[in-house]
Amino acid sequence: MPLHRRAFLTAAAVAALRPWRLDAAGWRAGVATVDITPKTSLWMAGFAARTQPAQGTSQPLHAKALAIEDVRGRRLVVVTLDLLGVTGPMADRISTAVRARYKVPRERLLLASSHTHSGPVVDTQLLVAYDVTPQQIADIEAYTGWLEGQIVDVVGAALKGLAPATLHAGETTAGFAANRRVQYTPDGPVDHRVPLLRVDIGGAPKAILFSYACHNTTLQASNVEWHGDYAGVAQAAIEAAQPGLTALFMTGCGADANPKPRGTFADVEQHGRALARAVTDAMTGLAPIAGDTRAAIEFVDLPFEKALTPDEWKTRFGLADPYVARHARLMETVKARDGKLPTSQPIPLQVWRFGKAVTLVALGGEVVVDYALRLRREHPDDHVWPVGYANDVFGYVPSKRVLTEGGYEGGGALLYYGRPGPFDATVEDRIFTTLERLLKETR
Repeated sequence: MPLHRRAFLTAAAVAALRPWRLDAAGWRAGVATVDITPKTSLWMAGFAARTQPAQGTSQPLHAKALAIEDVRGRRLVVVTLDLLGVTGPMADRISTAVRARYKVPRERLLLASSHTHSGPVVDTQLLVAYDVTPQQIADIEAYTGWLEGQIVDVVGAALKGLAPATLHAGETTAGFAANRRVQYTPDGPVDHRVPLLRVDIGGAPKAILFSYACHNTTLQASNVEWHGDYAGVAQAAIEAAQPGLTALFMTGCGADANPKPRGTFADVEQHGRALARAVTDAMTGLAPIAGDTRAAIEFVDLPFEKALTPDEWKTRFGLADPYVARHARLMETVKARDGKLPTSQPIPLQVWRFGKAVTLVALGGEVVVDYALRLRREHPDDHVWPVGYANDVFGYVPSKRVLTEGGYEGGGALLYYGRPGPFDATVEDRIFTTLERLLKETR
């Protein structure tokens, strides 16, 4: 893959041709939902400590699509998923189908995951973490193919329902996220903001898109039933309180944050309902959005420091068998197939602008909070809405600080994702260099 694979859509040429009236009433929108709960027992994604596949359903999982069309007829579609995340190959297949079927270009489709750790393994994600049989792998592949079809279909359903709408934006806060790297940085940084986008159709709220920068790990490895974690509880509570409203959740840059407290179903209800109350209380005070949309996406290569040996994984990150042994076998398979190990990992970086009111910045991977804080600090006038776990969840994306400190988020977790080693020290600079350009080009 080339260093930069980029798609950019500019409004300048169109704007010069026609004197469009850009006001808060110039939008159209549609929303749709589909149940994606597996019908069979699959391995659950997120905790290597699990010893068995799912044993039932505690809460159904969903894919939800929100389609927005501006006054110039240009469309954006965000799909939110009760999943740990999609892989890059999944995103490629889905976006190719969406472009072919609905004419939505890649930069205008966003696949955002809640990162629940009580959802299914998809594609080849995190297989180093689990003792899977050939039949279980085949079951995962079958579910992944079915899931991709459901996602493409729900995009079509949202587009089919496009109707005159108004958009409203703002933010609130929720306080249960806590930085989990206390052994490195006591009282470490967190992002308690909850950005919001409300869509009204026919004068009534029909969709609320929101995010929070915290792992969906309230339920831990002992849980073996499908569940959306606090994000699932929050969405269900919002929808129950306002029939006809669809709640869509995205995870922010919270790779180094966990819910506090956690571990029980009482905890997950507490956090989910607290987030739901924050969202519903803030919904009536949001400001209308005027303007049009602009979108860009770029894939930037993040270099690995080097390929670690099994002993280096164990010594440097405190990892152990059977995971290190599985990883070593996977690396041998990759070398036999490709002739070498990969030296870098592409990360998708996506920017959406809604007039001058909101700038959604979506990053692939498990992104630590430093990225969100820096984006907001360096771009106060862009009204940045940072989102992680978007379009490809391939592993943790550490900041310079976290990479220097090391540990799980600083490189160790990449073993479970089947990557050859930790990222090198240039990753934060590479990401921000590209984001600066995309932010400038979409203004």
